Amino acid sequence: MPTGADRAELRYGKARATLTVIASPTPLTPSTVAASISRHPNPCLVIVPAATVAVRQAIAAAGWSWLVDTGQQVTGVLCLDGERVALRPPVETTKRSTTRGRVPWGTFTLVRRLIQHPYVTQRELAAIVGISQPRVSQALASLADQDLVHRSSRGWIVRDVDEAIRWWLSTYPGPGGISTYWFGLGPVVEQARTVIEEFAATADATHVVVSGDVAADIIAPWHAPTRAILYAHTGLELAAAGFVPAGEEEATLELIVPRDLGLWPPSGKTPPGIPLVDPLQILWDLGRSPGPDSDEAAQRVWDVLRRGYHERRCAA
Repeated sequence: MPTGADRAELRYGKARATLTVIASPTPLTPSTVAASISRHPNPCLVIVPAATVAVRQAIAAAGWSWLVDTGQQVTGVLCLDGERVALRPPVETTKRSTTRGRVPWGTFTLVRRLIQHPYVTQRELAAIVGISQPRVSQALASLADQDLVHRSSRGWIVRDVDEAIRWWLSTYPGPGGISTYWFGLGPVVEQARTVIEEFAATADATHVVVSGDVAADIIAPWHAPTRAILYAHTGLELAAAGFVPAGEEEATLELIVPRDLGLWPPSGKTPPGIPLVDPLQILWDLGRSPGPDSDEAAQRVWDVLRRGYHERRCAA
C-alpha cells in the first residue's frame, strides 16, 4: 500500500514494513547499490528489470528488499520485521512468460492471401485481408526485410512460394480459441458432413469450414482420414447428432472456435459441397494429425498449393 510518492507499506501475515521505493528502469551494479545504501539509512525496496547474483547479495546484506519485474513476472525477496519472504512466480506464470506477445493475425492472413492472389496492391490486400492499409504497409515491410515478399511493377508477390509456406508453418502459433473433442461412428468424412448439416440447420453454413485429414483427402486423396477438424464461428452441441464428448486422444472430430479469423476463405465464400479452410491451415493441421500417413498427405497438399500458385501467377 503506498504511503507517499516513494514510500510503501508492505504486509505479509503479521509482518509489515514501510520502505522507501527505489525503482530503476535499468539493472544496477554492486557499486550503484552501495552508493544507494550510503544515501538511505533506512531499509528500502529496490525494483529493477534484472539483477545479478552480486547485486542481490549486496541488497540482502543491507537488510533491504528487492524485486525483479520483467514486465511478465515478478520475483524477489522482501525483508519485513526481520522475516524474509521469497516471491516466486507460479508455474502458470512461468509458462506464460515464454509465449509470444500479441499475435499478428493480420500478417499471417496477408501471407495466406498473397499465396492465393499474386500481384496485388496494398489497397487490394487491405480489402481482402481486412486490415488497414497502413497496417498492410507495415506488415509488408517486415516480410520484405525477411526476403519473403517483394513489390514488382504489377504488385506484391512472394519471392518463393515454398519459402513462404515454410516460414508460415514455422511461425504460425496456431489458431487460438477453444477446441471441443467428439467421438462418432462411421467414416470421419461423413462425420464432417453431419456437423456441416447441423450448422446449416441452425446458422449460416459458411460459419463452418473443414481442415486436416478430411480437407486433404478432398484436395489430394491419399489415405483414409482418421480425424475430422472443423472451424466454426460458434460452438455447437453435437450430442443430438450422435456424437459423444471425448478426450483429445480418442476423438474422431475436433470442433474449434478460433481467434484467427484469417483461416476462412475471403468474404466467407466457399464452393459447393464440403467447405474448406485456407490451404495453409490444412497443412498446419496435418502437422498435428494423429494419422500415420499425415506427412505424405501434407506433401501432396503442399504440391497442389505450389502448383496452384504458379498457375495463378502465370495467369495474372
